[in-house]
Amino acid sequence: MDIRHPAAREEQAHLESTLSVVAQERRVAAGELDRAQRNLDTARRFDPDALPLREMLFARARQLSHQLDMAQKRPYFTRVDFIPRGGEMETHYIGRWGVIRSGTLEVEVSDWRSPVANLYYSGQVGPMRYETPEGRVEGELTLKRQLTVEDGVLKAIFDTGVASQDAYLQSVLGEMTGDRLRDIVTTIQAEQNFVIRYPLSRNLVVQGAAGSGKTTIALHRIAYLLYAFSSRLTPQRLLILAPNPLFLGFISGVLPDLGVEDVRESTFIRFLSERMGAALPRLKDAPESPEGGWKGSMDCVKRLDAYLDGFEDRFPPEGIFKFGPALLFDHAQARAFLLEAEKPFPLDRRKKEFEKELTRRLKDGLQKTLSWLDDECDRRSDLLERMTPPGQERAQRMRSLFTSRDLRKAEAKEKARTYVKSAMARFPSLSPALVLTGFWESLKDEPGLPGEAARQSLSLGKPTREDAALLGLIDLRHTERPRLDISHVVIDEAQDFSAAEFELLRRMMPQATFTAVGDLMQGIRSWRGIADWREVTDGVFHGDCVTHHLEVSYRNTVEIMETALTCARRHPVPGQGQVRPVLRHGPAPLFASFLGPEEQDAAILSAAQRWHEEGMGSIALVARDEKEAKALSKRLGWPLLDLDQDTYAAGLWVTEAAHVKGFEFDAVMISDASPARYADDARDARLLFVALTRPLHRLAVLYHGQLTPLLSRNDS
Repeated sequence: MDIRHPAAREEQAHLESTLSVVAQERRVAAGELDRAQRNLDTARRFDPDALPLREMLFARARQLSHQLDMAQKRPYFTRVDFIPRGGEMETHYIGRWGVIRSGTLEVEVSDWRSPVANLYYSGQVGPMRYETPEGRVEGELTLKRQLTVEDGVLKAIFDTGVASQDAYLQSVLGEMTGDRLRDIVTTIQAEQNFVIRYPLSRNLVVQGAAGSGKTTIALHRIAYLLYAFSSRLTPQRLLILAPNPLFLGFISGVLPDLGVEDVRESTFIRFLSERMGAALPRLKDAPESPEGGWKGSMDCVKRLDAYLDGFEDRFPPEGIFKFGPALLFDHAQARAFLLEAEKPFPLDRRKKEFEKELTRRLKDGLQKTLSWLDDECDRRSDLLERMTPPGQERAQRMRSLFTSRDLRKAEAKEKARTYVKSAMARFPSLSPALVLTGFWESLKDEPGLPGEAARQSLSLGKPTREDAALLGLIDLRHTERPRLDISHVVIDEAQDFSAAEFELLRRMMPQATFTAVGDLMQGIRSWRGIADWREVTDGVFHGDCVTHHLEVSYRNTVEIMETALTCARRHPVPGQGQVRPVLRHGPAPLFASFLGPEEQDAAILSAAQRWHEEGMGSIALVARDEKEAKALSKRLGWPLLDLDQDTYAAGLWVTEAAHVKGFEFDAVMISDASPARYADDARDARLLFVALTRPLHRLAVLYHGQLTPLLSRNDS
């Protein structure tokens, strides 16, 4: 050990002691895992009723064993000394995994999610307080010591004041990116810690600047909630909604690194499709239009609710349900059954119950009809015997009478076999697409509403992405689905969700609370997404929601962020806070003009080669749109970033600006920032801002002829 710090020997001795404890606990955990495995195997063979419990105990034992294996390599990353008011000094070592002595239940290493870890995340040396389940603890923090341990070896020690803590943060931020998002356990900042530890019981919207760590914070919040509320929250009751499958692959490693498995992860459309099945038609992309924005508004949702109220009232068919002489339902009875007796259930369940009751009554009605035919035949045969003398004529008429009766009874039975089906066909269709078509039809004469165009789109079999939430709301109201046992929902890139989509999710999971993270400045689909968080906080959650702002960007260097802010300031977003980059400097972004494809390709290849030599492992060439991206990919032989694939790998990619949102790369090139590609308007400003805020270390901006006014410079 060659560490020049007064406490080096003390910390080395403590590390050796801790590693000894971890080794002992690993042996205990291995034994528990072995017993849990044997008990699970026995339950699978002989005791299926005990299987759920045995599976749970095995999963816990396996997770503890894994965590202790990881703790053996890096048991902790910090030490804090704290003197509670009126008490004696306490020393706490904090790590990714809590380590508890199984014999005495003493805490050897505190988990980063424990209340005492707030001493590290939220305070500087001096007066300090933190919250515990037992109440507030006040006192003085006398030491914050950063400890770097790798593979069980103590590598570095330094006591953190403001300056040294910033230096450590910058060293971590200066690392190269990899194939996936990394955890930030050792560098969580106070404003991020607030979000992570926000109570489970309330809804939270996080407006976070580009690079503020929104996604990572949301994932750490999940890990914290599972730790803090373990008695009533399981991973299976948490849901993450991300923008696309590739992004799910990008973030997939964070939760396992934090000891969390089996959290449900999906995209909005995939989640809805799994829920609705064949009832959700194939959705198509639609160009930007006022219709798309209105479809996602709460005004549209309210009008749809009113339409569905009327649809329900009109659901019982006009007229009566009669079979032969038997009245099965008159109109009043049908309405009472469907709209009163079965009111608690969705319409498809009511319709099924009505069909069951109609079938039962039909059975009685058929029996009455058959009895009536028998009685009528008997009456006529008696009359025939009295009025007609015995002989061949009477016998012939008797045979005709009974033959007619038998024929009519056979006809009644045959009619009964198809009666229910034909009777139920009188009900209107509950197909969400057809119901939505009717909704658009109802709006076609209302001025200022896009009902006619939207109706035509559906009538042509072209429901769009913007119709998804409305189709879901219809299905939720009309179709009985299994209950969703979700307690908390995390929505990433929430600015691209519409208010209608938020409302659908809230209704689908009424017992759940929500954490929504996003950035209005990155709302490149603002015409169908959120323009103001009040659409969610007030319109959807009716005030039962808090908005928290993250204004510090940790991703970009100062020089890169200042370039991006030039674009953002040109067309600011209402309510957007001032973005402040963390003080990490790097080379100034490269600006270079080109006159044709050959010069453009040469500039791209030159920058890529230089960046590779500097160790940049993840490079993105960002084009304005899909057409340009495909052309560049073909010319350069570089692969296109596919958002529909499930795994993400660092490397060299060509992609369009709309697809990089949420990702980060070591270096980024804007392929063409000329006015022809990025016009001087709010939409293109957001699109370019997203691209400019993706790189951690290097940025190059190429442009054909002239630079877009969004990046107004004096370069020629």
